[in-house]
Amino acid sequence: MKYLVGIQPTGRIHLGNYLGCIAKGLRLQDQGHEVIFLIANYHSLTTDNYTDETEIELKRLGCKTIVKQTPDYTELFFKLCCKLNLATLLKMPQYKDKSESSKFDLGLLLYPVLMTADIMINDPDIVIVGRDQVPHLELANDIAKRYDGREFKYEFGDVDKIMSLSDPSKKMSKSLGEKHVIYIFDEDYEKKLKKAVTTPEGLENLYKIAKSIGINESFESNLELKVKIAEKLKSIFQ
Repeated sequence: MKYLVGIQPTGRIHLGNYLGCIAKGLRLQDQGHEVIFLIANYHSLTTDNYTDETEIELKRLGCKTIVKQTPDYTELFFKLCCKLNLATLLKMPQYKDKSESSKFDLGLLLYPVLMTADIMINDPDIVIVGRDQVPHLELANDIAKRYDGREFKYEFGDVDKIMSLSDPSKKMSKSLGEKHVIYIFDEDYEKKLKKAVTTPEGLENLYKIAKSIGINESFESNLELKVKIAEKLKSIFQ
């Protein structure tokens, strides 16, 4: 089977990125499947925060097939734009969620069309995505069917979403600030985790992290839980 995992190259990889799609891609790769890790460099232009750090860390994780978007992606992208109307794109959730906070929103609006080109050019059997990308995958299939009759299957990553360490009402994101994320190649996992909030929502998030990295036990204290997660992360990534 051929799988596609898309990653925006916006800096260091945090635990939410890893558990969301990358971990499953690596596991499938180890099982002998062909897994393409696509560096979505054109997508990162919507926020002007492209960096080589992401690719460096993917290589450090052992990703074998890493590709980048090239001009043929944008050529197909424009051809696909000609198969769409504006009203369809205005309904997409990513545009609705982020357009108000973006000074220039056309890139966000066209994001799912470029995503369709990403998929069509790599032609995978299955695309690995987060649940929040389902509307975009459904649109991608609609566009692809109009263009050349293709349709693509998709599977979810290992975890729906990992929340912020400091505000578990929000998804873990670098844009929230350093205290909200834990990077997979962090300098000190325990120091970062000890500051994580332990409200009911915070503990639920910590236990989700623990389970996702193979910890399936109960703990006598919140501190013990945090230390155990830190030890496990160190054994995985260092």
